[in-house]
Amino acid sequence: MTNIVFSFDTEDYVNEKGADGIVRAGRILRENGIKGCYNVVGWLAEALEKWGREDAIEELRLHETETHSLRHSYHPTICEYTDIEDFDKAMRIFRENEESSLGMVRRVVGNEAFHAACPPGFYLSYVGYYGYADMGFKLVDGSNCVYDEKSGRVMNICNIGCLPCKFSADSFLRWDRPQILEMIEKIAKLENVILFHHPQKSTLTTFCDKQNFDGYNTEGEWQLSDLLPEETVRKFEENFRFFVETIKADPRFHIVTCSDIVRENADPERTIRPSDIPALKAALEEDFFPVTEPGSFCLSDILLASRDLLLGKEEHHCGKVYGFMDVPYAVTQPVKVTAEELRESAAQIRDGEFLPTVIEAGGKKLGPADWLRAALQILSGSEQAVIVPDKWQIDLNEFPMLRDLCYRGTWIHSPELEDRFISDRLRLQSWTIRLPKGSTRRIY
Repeated sequence: MTNIVFSFDTEDYVNEKGADGIVRAGRILRENGIKGCYNVVGWLAEALEKWGREDAIEELRLHETETHSLRHSYHPTICEYTDIEDFDKAMRIFRENEESSLGMVRRVVGNEAFHAACPPGFYLSYVGYYGYADMGFKLVDGSNCVYDEKSGRVMNICNIGCLPCKFSADSFLRWDRPQILEMIEKIAKLENVILFHHPQKSTLTTFCDKQNFDGYNTEGEWQLSDLLPEETVRKFEENFRFFVETIKADPRFHIVTCSDIVRENADPERTIRPSDIPALKAALEEDFFPVTEPGSFCLSDILLASRDLLLGKEEHHCGKVYGFMDVPYAVTQPVKVTAEELRESAAQIRDGEFLPTVIEAGGKKLGPADWLRAALQILSGSEQAVIVPDKWQIDLNEFPMLRDLCYRGTWIHSPELEDRFISDRLRLQSWTIRLPKGSTRRIY
């Protein structure tokens, strides 16, 4: 059965008429006994109040609300202000903005619980992933660089689950029913699907982003989109209602909210014990990639567990993990380390921090991947580990969007965005990628 979420990116704080789409989409869902998920921009919540749009505010209250950032594409965007070397400073700015946004939405709409964060499209800063996780969010339901387009399973990076938006109801403005039925057949092949929609698109001809934030702000001189012709609006309503009613009547689908996805994918306590080491060692020797048996473990989990077990702890309880801030070191020729040298070096690896890029063991330099391979040898009973040159990075071909991520020259972002840090550092968080327990370890 396919879980399907109706998720609405609710973001136009420029044009009051865009709020008509909030009411339109919500009403169609409620007529069918369905609760949707509105991803609300903080500035829009305040704009609805200023405009006196109690109809739209009341509609939001009848559904699940999630966050869609403070100001969407207004500059500086999330990627622009987090593209700095100082992670702590970037995180402070992010938290200030996004906590302010939550306060706005809570005050206007009244909903207290937020389960998912939906960053604006293509705003995938590593700071944002970690920041939303630290704020208590369990899911990113939007553009994601880590996803499985073949199965639709929920994956994790930077301590937060990821479920991408791949199917858009915006297409119903121009599609006919055979195309909608074709989409439904594609959706039915996946475990989890987000059907996303921009409510303003069922009312207005153009996104406010392109008109007002394409590289710079036009604040004070907002450009307002034209209204769609009535026949186009009517076609959308008919198509959206047809889609909703078809999905509801089809036993292959289970209509859920983001909070349901979070509950269904809640991690049981993940623990690594000495008895798990042989299986983990064999798995990484076969494929240096996240592990799904005997549990769902990322490489950072396994490295931290190896540290704890080397230091004499009976087990490791997996918690928050981090990747690297810079490209890690890796040996270029064989290196031998003793069990005692490795145990002494374990104290260099600390919780709650980005992983070290180099680890000293008995006066010898090891990269974190080298150290992990040595630790698994020692924990398997060897008194001496022999490390040979090998890869430190997982196969990013499994995540082509992450592999190719680059923000320079992309639409909406300011021409001044250099992308000095955010793309490369997001790739450096690959050691935090985690796949569901018992699922296949590969995608392609």
